[in-house]
Amino acid sequence: MTKDISTTSAKSQPTEAAPASPYYGMYGHYWKSNRDVPPTKWLQENKKLCACDAHQASQWPMEHAIITIPPCAYKCPYCPKFDKLETTNPQVVKLRAHIKRDHLKRKPEDFLGLSVTPGRVTKPRVPKP
Repeated sequence: MTKDISTTSAKSQPTEAAPASPYYGMYGHYWKSNRDVPPTKWLQENKKLCACDAHQASQWPMEHAIITIPPCAYKCPYCPKFDKLETTNPQVVKLRAHIKRDHLKRKPEDFLGLSVTPGRVTKPRVPKP
């Protein structure tokens, strides 16, 4: 028996093709799925976080992903809080803290399984001999 695909409800899919670079993850330029399947809940608009020509507008997942904020970013992908700033200087530290505090902690039901990569990864300490 063949299943008619036209009557099946369509799930949200990313609007961008998977990049060739493995750095960017499963389907996005600035995020990586933390499961074996891509996220199913997406922000409806594509948003660019900086004014660089090297970075492009991207659709952002709202669940089960690890997002990486580019070092030149000064806008939040999930809200317009940083959009009206007078400066275009990178606000990465403030942006990471804002996402963790205002989105992930205050609205965990909207951002289930989402996390932000740390700005600085420390090396494990090796005991001195």
